[in-house]
Parts: sequence; C-alpha cells; structure tokens
Amino acid sequence: MNRKAWMIVLAAVAATAISAGVTAWWAVRPGEVEVDVGRRLPTPESLAAHCRDQVGEGRVEEVAEGVFVAIGYDLANTVLVKTADGNVVVDVSMSPARAREVKAALMVRAPGPTRAIVLTHSHIDHVGGASVWMEEGTKVWATDAFTDHFFKQYGVFREAESRRGRRQFGQDVGEDALPCSALGRRPSIDDALEVGVRMPTDTFSGQARFEVGGVTFELFEAHGETHDQLFVWLADRKVLMCGDNYYAAFPNLYTIRGTSPRPVKAWIASLDQMRALEPEMLVPSHTTPVRGAALIQTQLTDYRDAIQWIRAEVIRGANAGVSVDELAATVGLPAHLRAQPAVEELYGQVDWSVRAIYDGELGWFDGRAETLYPLAPADEASRTVALMGGPEAVRKAVAEAQASGEHRWALHLVALLRRSGDQGADLDGLEVASLRALGGSVVNTNGRGYLLQRAMELSGQAHPTGKPTLDDAMVDAIPLDLIFEVMSSRLIPARSLEAHETVMFELGEDEPVVLTVRHGVAEVRRGAALPRTPEALAVVKTDGRTWRRIALGVESPAEAVARGALVVEGDRAGFLRFVQRFERGI
Repeated sequence: MNRKAWMIVLAAVAATAISAGVTAWWAVRPGEVEVDVGRRLPTPESLAAHCRDQVGEGRVEEVAEGVFVAIGYDLANTVLVKTADGNVVVDVSMSPARAREVKAALMVRAPGPTRAIVLTHSHIDHVGGASVWMEEGTKVWATDAFTDHFFKQYGVFREAESRRGRRQFGQDVGEDALPCSALGRRPSIDDALEVGVRMPTDTFSGQARFEVGGVTFELFEAHGETHDQLFVWLADRKVLMCGDNYYAAFPNLYTIRGTSPRPVKAWIASLDQMRALEPEMLVPSHTTPVRGAALIQTQLTDYRDAIQWIRAEVIRGANAGVSVDELAATVGLPAHLRAQPAVEELYGQVDWSVRAIYDGELGWFDGRAETLYPLAPADEASRTVALMGGPEAVRKAVAEAQASGEHRWALHLVALLRRSGDQGADLDGLEVASLRALGGSVVNTNGRGYLLQRAMELSGQAHPTGKPTLDDAMVDAIPLDLIFEVMSSRLIPARSLEAHETVMFELGEDEPVVLTVRHGVAEVRRGAALPRTPEALAVVKTDGRTWRRIALGVESPAEAVARGALVVEGDRAGFLRFVQRFERGI
C-alpha cells in the first residue's frame, strides 16, 4: 500500500474513532477550566460617552500632512487629501444636503478642485452626496463589484430594506432618546431622498494605484462589511483609510436592515492585510481616527480576534449539535476582548452575528427535527393561547409582565395574541408600552432605534417617507436588466393569473428583451424567445432612458407615446393592458 493510501486509511480510522467518542490526546479533558465568556452590554452612560467622544459636533481635523477628516457632520466621515494639483475625496456623505455642509467645512481648510473621488463601498451613507463633489473630469474610483452591489441593495428588496432601515436609524425618534448612531451623526432619511449617487468611472479588482499632484493613492480590494469594500493606503505618510472594515464598535456582521450574508472570513483576512501595512494613522469612515502604530495594531488585532472568536464558537457549537437559538443565547467574548472598548455592542451585536454566521454557513435549519414540519404560525399560536387559558388570561399575563418590567416576555405574548388572530383594539397600546420600555433599556443604537421607531409607527406618530428623486445621471446609470428584474417582482397576481402574453422591447441595444406574463409569473428573456412563448402582442421601440423613466413611475407610457419617445407596433390597447398588470414605479 502506498503512502497516499495509508494516509487515507489513517484519516478514516481517526474520523471513525473520534465520532465513536474515543478521546484523542488533543481532546478536551474532564475538569478542564471553562473559558470565561460573556457579553459586555453597553450602558446609557457608555452610549453618551461614545456619542460625545467618537461622534461629537461637526468638525474638521488634519490627521496627517494634507489629510483632513470631516467628523460628526453625517453618519459617515469624509476624508480629503490635498495635493499640489487638487483634492482627492474619500466617501461623500449620505445626501447632497449633508455633502454640501461637509464640503463647505473642508473647503475652509483645503480649498481646491476635486480631481478624484474614492468610494470605499456602495452603502448610501458613503455615496449619496457624490454629485456635490463632481466637477468636469473628476474620476470616481471603486471596486469592480461596486455597481452590482449598489443596485442589488436598492433593487428588488428596496421597500423591505427601506422600511427596516427607517426603523434601524429611528427616523422619528428624538435625539434625547437616541443622541447618535454609534457610527456617526444620525442620518436624515428625508435628505437622502435627493439622490446624488454617481457610478464609478474607474474600477479594479485586487489592487490599483493612481497619482494626483505627486501623491500616490494605493487601493486594496478588502471584503468586509460589504463584498465591494476597499481601503486606501498612503504609503509615504503611513495613513490607512479603512472604510467600514473597522470602526469603534462591535462590527455589524449582520444588519437588521436586511442583507445577504456578510463575508466574515474575508473580513478577518482584510483586517490582517491592514495590520501587515503597519499604519501609523488609521482613518475609519465612521468614528474617530486612531493614532500611533502600537495602538492601531492592538485595535485591529483585537477587532479581528473578536470576529474570529465568534465565528469559531459558532463552528464549535454547530459541530457539537447545539441549536442556533442556544448559540445566540450563550456565545460571548473572552474577558480580554470584552475589555476592549472598540468592540462594545453599540452598533453590531453578538447574538445577531451568531445567527447570521450560522445561517450563512449552514442555512436556516439547525438540525432540530421538530422544526422541519412545524405547525402553521396561526395554528401554533391559537393552541398555545388556548393552553394558557384563552386570550383574557394571556392579556392578564401581559399586564403582569409589564408591571414587573419583563417587557421581552410581554412583547412575546402580544405577538402570540396577534398570530392567533386576535384583533383586539388594545393590542397596539400594549405593544407600544413594551416597545418603549424595552427600547429605553437597549443601548445598541440599531436595536434602540428599531424598537422606538416601531412604537411611533403603531401610535401614529411616525411621518411617511416620500419617494427618492433621481436625476438623469442616476436614471441612466440603472441597469436595464435590473429594471426588468424588479418589474418581474411587481407583477400583480390578481391581474395576471389568467394571462399568457408577451411584449418585446427594442431599447437600442444589441438584443431585444422579451417579457412574458404567464399565469401570475413574469419571465424576462434577453434575445430570442423560449419555446412555447406566445407571439408578441406588441413590439415597443424606445430608448433606455425613456423606458427607465416609465418603469420608475416618472413618466407614463401614454405620455411617452404622446411625445414620440415610445413607439408601439402592434396591439396598442393590448400593450397598455399589459403594463397595467404591473405596479407602477419600482
């Protein structure tokens, strides 16, 4: 038997022995001391100190020669590097309104034209004010993944993410209850309705560099909070602009706004890549800069170790058969990491992160047989309420829980009543009382904002949010494929279950788009139609901008026809009936 075969046999024997419970020399031994793990839950006092020290009033600091940081003006910082030939700006605020304020403050310290913008990633708080900084010839740098990632976030799930985002940031919650977001000044959702995003002119994967006015800017693709993240390195000044891969709060390994799984393992690798550069000035896009090589190494090392610890605990627990609910309730950090202020759970949260890591690696099923075929939520709730003695008994339990300050339990009971079909007029009031009480005790700014904002919604105190306004530059940037993808999710079933019909779109591109409505499903096909597709009832000829405007609800098909921008060949009445099967505006 050759060496490779022996290795396979030995590995198989070892795996069998371990699975059978044979204790290997590296296994945990009885009586070994348990690791002291736990949560360092923030307090109102620590939140107040954080808002004062890490956010504060709007100001501009020169952190290295020619490197200026605008802090406290918006949720994200803006960094400006002054060169002999003009300025390079890193991240550009959430909205044109905030960007104008930031630009005015920075121009006092470093006046000059904007030669380049670097977008560390595609979250709106970093890109929404780009239009304010754009000039003739301004380059916009980002990773190759930027555009797809931006439109993925603000595409088919935009309404769900926007609703949850308004709650996360406490849109209507007063500053007395929520003085800051842990990352910066609280965002203005209304200001952000004016969209000033600009798509990149220059993109890269891996590494890139460019020079402005004798200053070399090195860009490193560095997945972390997003899949399109980068950091900026000024080697001659040892200045590292790390985007959102580090800020002074436990990292948001999962956002309650809603997102696809964040690349946690890659985030750790990105932090190691940053450590290897040995920066002497660390400038995050949230919270204040960190000065000094030794302190930066400590902060970055502890930050990555905190992430890796949580990930490893999830792996160990899952392999031991521990449910995700149990892991979320028990996983914490060791004492030396809990003592690190930069991982206080003011923004990200350990239990949310545990669930996200588990789900991202293993999916929703955590191995418990009883969860494979559960009762329908309404059935389970009705049976539980009945076992508790009926709705009035549950209401009594809610009142007792609220009187004793057990508002998590009270909220659970109210949700149970709702799921059981109880339509009692008092449920909103009961829920609001516990949301406010629990929200007042939670110091994580995302959780606090969400609970208090939801209470305002239920009590009729929240104001409605308008629709974003898009200028022509932004309309033109939206990929047509995304327009049709969103359209397919906006088909109205009640208007389309009996329909089986097709419209072809010629939008001035190489391949037409065939859109078929088939019994409540909208199928989008580039190029030739698939077999058994009905003959197109109409061919629509227009340009990309016009169809984008129609799909976005800016213009109606009839208006576009009237001004000669849209031509319908074939059954015009059928085409108008076809588009009415979809919700207007995406």
